[in-house]
Amino acid sequence: MEIKHLLFLQMMAVAPAVSQAQPSSLEAEAPLLTLDAAVSIALENNRLVKNSSLETQKLDLQVDSMRSYRLPQFQFAVLGGLPMQGIDFTFPAGSFGTYEATGPIPSTDSVIHTPSQFTTYTTAAVDQPITQQHKIGLRIRATELGRELVGEDLRRERQRIAADVRNAYFDLVATQAAVDAAREVVTTLEEAQRVTAEYQIQQVVLRADALEVDARFLRARYELSMAENGLATQRESLNHLLGRDLTTPFRVDKSPEESAPELSLEDARRKAMENRPEVREARLKEQQADVDRRLAKAEYIPDLSLSVRYLGLNNVEVLPTHVGMAGFLLTWEPFTWGRRGNAVAEKTRTLEQARNGVQETESQIDVEVGMKYRRWQESGLLLTATRIGHEAALEQFRLASNRYKERAVLVRDLLQAQARTADASHQYQEALSSYWSALAELNRAMGEE
Repeated sequence: MEIKHLLFLQMMAVAPAVSQAQPSSLEAEAPLLTLDAAVSIALENNRLVKNSSLETQKLDLQVDSMRSYRLPQFQFAVLGGLPMQGIDFTFPAGSFGTYEATGPIPSTDSVIHTPSQFTTYTTAAVDQPITQQHKIGLRIRATELGRELVGEDLRRERQRIAADVRNAYFDLVATQAAVDAAREVVTTLEEAQRVTAEYQIQQVVLRADALEVDARFLRARYELSMAENGLATQRESLNHLLGRDLTTPFRVDKSPEESAPELSLEDARRKAMENRPEVREARLKEQQADVDRRLAKAEYIPDLSLSVRYLGLNNVEVLPTHVGMAGFLLTWEPFTWGRRGNAVAEKTRTLEQARNGVQETESQIDVEVGMKYRRWQESGLLLTATRIGHEAALEQFRLASNRYKERAVLVRDLLQAQARTADASHQYQEALSSYWSALAELNRAMGEE
């Protein structure tokens, strides 16, 4: 069941029964923006979501870079310069043997001198890791977990934007309902003002009553203007969330589309455990802690590589110009004086902390979902009650208006009915906004986009 359709479960029973005044031509011609379309546009165009998406792409590159360490590693270096002093090699007499025919070779101590001149030293190496592959694999996994954590940050940002869009959309629908109700009141009072003016000419109403009708009419126009200004501000705010021009025209969908099966608290909590980024982050941190512990244990393994090395010397007498070797390179620190053991013990305790964090996060989310679910149910009951009161007040106002035209009631009765209608409309708007806000908060608590 899609939680975004839960609105229609209650709204089928509590849809506002307000007689609509005619909207302006610009509103009528504006393209319809549904809630689903608004959320989709925001998730595609919102700048904060785009930045979070770019962060995940950066981590993708880090994962690819870490995988390159599995392949042979090439190193090349050239040192060129002048020796600080000449290089001398001394060969004692007879270093190369003594023979009957020639005697000792060399016959005397011989010194071969290399003057201080420009010399180059070239080194090159190719190392293919062997035993290090296990450590490299663990580091790759740690980087992948870091990328997944950043991905959860992206999901959190998307869910936050989706919740903000739903709140803004629902507030806009509630404000639009208030504007429509205010227009209806203005239209009715305008007609009452016309009828009162005729009655005043006929001297069947007092001037004070006519002035009271005028005052109520002007007050209603003022309240309509405030509601329309608030509606315009909310439209700009929603366009900002959608990442588009603030002046983009649109109108909201005020009618339910379809009903949805009832959502139980157990289903809501199950969805939250599946979708909430906080739960996934806690579990990913647990996996990270386990990988770190395994990496600490892997430090006991010596580093063994298949290695090819080259050394080149230029302008140095006696020494060979080129030296190459291929074989195995082993590096290992046999004694660490307890450092490796302490590192493993530390990572083990970090793993235990991460496991406790998973349980704590799941418990907190269960409490949060339960609170938001109950608030949503309560707001639905309040909305039903205020809707009935709103309908009753509107009907009484309509009847009072008709009877006033027929001179069956006094101006005072008409104005009292209008005051009750205004109060009922305000309560209904607040209940409607509260219901939709509670639904949006429940969506967010369940991790819905």
